[in-house]
Amino acid sequence: SSIEKVVYSPRESANPEFSEIITCKSLRETTAIVTVAISLYNYRDYIISCLESVKSQTLRDLDLIIVDDCSTDDSLTVTADWLEKNESAFRDVLLIRHKSNRGLSYARNTAFAHARTDFVFVLDADNLLYPRCLDRLIDGLKRCDASFAYCLLEKFGEETGIENTRAWNPIALQHGNFIDAMVLHRKAVWERAGGYATDMPAMGWEDFDLWFRIAGIGGWGLQIPEILARYRVRRSSMLHTVTNPNVEKLWAYLRAKHPESFVI
Repeated sequence: SSIEKVVYSPRESANPEFSEIITCKSLRETTAIVTVAISLYNYRDYIISCLESVKSQTLRDLDLIIVDDCSTDDSLTVTADWLEKNESAFRDVLLIRHKSNRGLSYARNTAFAHARTDFVFVLDADNLLYPRCLDRLIDGLKRCDASFAYCLLEKFGEETGIENTRAWNPIALQHGNFIDAMVLHRKAVWERAGGYATDMPAMGWEDFDLWFRIAGIGGWGLQIPEILARYRVRRSSMLHTVTNPNVEKLWAYLRAKHPESFVI
């Protein structure tokens, strides 16, 4: 079906110069608990299974925001068609398209700028959630003052194993990233930390930089020691093709931005 742009002026004010709202459906007047924020770029083969996993959440009180970073395939049409059939599963639904390809940080920042809830879950379009994922993460955050909550991740695809196995330890960040971007954030803390950096020398470590920022304002992450989500491993992914070849530049960036975190 054709994509119809729905004008919605209050949210249009967030970055209108490089983004446009494609679909906006507000189905209930009350506010949801969690926004699921999905960044999408040329993932037409994966986005439907990702969306179905969000729809299957036992936590029903959800908003859904998808930011298409100017995909060159038909990801946008595929997504719009799915939303048309499944919008009633969510409170608010928002599909935003960047007018030009801006990169992962901008896509995530756009989603956060439009989120109305106190909690935002970051999800890449090729990953999957188990049904109890958001229920368990929000329960953890409600029991403490953690800045974000994360779970164990089951790797699948071209590699198998378990990720996110380490508890929060800001001192250990100087040795490498041990928490994937797929976490449930308190939006207020995310804002105080400055959001995702848009000046990094290569894409892929935006979340890593954010952990330093959160640590720098005294924030922390809560690990929920359960396998609640699935992380797809692909050799053709951005991590392998863009991030890894630029590791030295990225480390230099982090050391320059967060010198207090690099101790002997």
